[in-house]
Amino acid sequence: MRTQVIGIVLLGTALASCGKEEPRSKQYFDAHVDEAREVFAGCQDGSVRGNECNNAEMAVIRADAKARSKRFVGDGKAYTPR
Repeated sequence: MRTQVIGIVLLGTALASCGKEEPRSKQYFDAHVDEAREVFAGCQDGSVRGNECNNAEMAVIRADAKARSKRFVGDGKAYTPR
């Protein structure tokens, strides 16, 4: 009887730990922008759902803004007319 109870408790613990994975963070997607773009594309077509959509979208927006800023500002050297 005692071994059955222990077995049931262990089985319950194992099944509970097999739950959903925690969504990847904004910092993860900031470091992996290509993956963030893939996840965001999946969110737009409906194949991906959940909190990862928000995190991936924010990472894509930040990466695009950074690239746009770099195109506008350039390499950071001051412009001196001749």
